[in-house]
Amino acid sequence: LDLVQSVGIQFKGSLHAQWFNMFMMDLLKDRAADLYRTKGLLSFHGQGDTKFVFQGVHEQINFGPAKNPWAEGEERINKFVFIGKNLDRKELTKSLTECLYKEDEKK
Repeated sequence: LDLVQSVGIQFKGSLHAQWFNMFMMDLLKDRAADLYRTKGLLSFHGQGDTKFVFQGVHEQINFGPAKNPWAEGEERINKFVFIGKNLDRKELTKSLTECLYKEDEKK
C-alpha cells in the first residue's frame, strides 16, 4: 500500500508562463496516476497585478485569474500543494523554481 502524502512548496518571484505550462504538462503526462490533487496560487511575469489560481484532480486542471489581484506592496509568493503518492519534494521544488522568470536570461 502506497502512502498518500502532501507536499507544499512556496517561493518568491514571478513564473515564466510558458515554462510553467510545460512543467505542468510533463508532470501530468508522467505522473497523473500518482497525483490525486494539485492546487496553487501563482504570479506570472508580464501579467501585472493579476493573481492566478489553479486546482486539479488527476490530469484535470482548472486555471485562471483569482478573484482578487495582488495587493499593492504584497509580496509575490507562489504557493503549490500536491497530494498523491511517490512525491519527491526536492525534485518538485527544483523543477518549479526552474520556471521562475529571470531578468537576465543569459547564463
